[in-house]
Amino acid sequence: NTVITGARMLDVLTGKMVEHPAIFVNAEGRITSIADARTVRWGSDVTHIDLGDRTLLPGLIDMHVHLDGPADIGGYRGLEFTDSFWGMTAVGAAKSMLDAGFTTVRNVGSGNRNDIGLKQAIDNGYAVGPRIVPAGYALGATGGHCDSTFLPPSLEKPQEGVADGEQGLRYQVRRQRKFGAEVIKVCATGGVFSRNTEPGQQQLSEAELRAIADEAHQWGLRVAAHAHGASGIKAAIRAGIDTIEHAS
Repeated sequence: NTVITGARMLDVLTGKMVEHPAIFVNAEGRITSIADARTVRWGSDVTHIDLGDRTLLPGLIDMHVHLDGPADIGGYRGLEFTDSFWGMTAVGAAKSMLDAGFTTVRNVGSGNRNDIGLKQAIDNGYAVGPRIVPAGYALGATGGHCDSTFLPPSLEKPQEGVADGEQGLRYQVRRQRKFGAEVIKVCATGGVFSRNTEPGQQQLSEAELRAIADEAHQWGLRVAAHAHGASGIKAAIRAGIDTIEHAS
């Protein structure tokens, strides 16, 4: 067992600072109690971690990350790198997130299921990072924001997660869950980082979005929709999508 002390702690339930906290953690890493370090005592069998003049707070949660997407690489520059490059960058990004105080992240879409592989590596002690809620491949319409449009037809190959029509998109929900997705991501509209799409353009019908939401909910999964523009945002809400991402 462990006790962690510091100068103060942010109690997020009350919004107040607690002076001289002593946080007791069991062998499974769970907080069991919080006391006043000035009055509580603990035995020699308890490991004491004193963080000095620091403010302690619960781990942060980021609901929208792409750990395998370096922010400084975009457009055709992505063609400079081999397929496995992106997964390698995700390892460093995960450690940086944890070091910044994020203990849980939701990775809403990745290539090659890098988020699922990284989650497995972290869970099994081969990498360091936060808890990851992975989506695998994002779902989208042919030619839409989640469908790669940077290559000519002669070089194109079928894109995972891309489908048209209610049945095709239901299948993609099942397929992502089959291979480890714990949340479903869908591109309801165009976006700013893809070629050949307008950010505010709706790209899936309300019926298609509802099919995705219904299928995911049947399997106990939530759905996040990338959505710019009023029509796409409203359609996603009416369809039962759980979270609207960006919403501009």
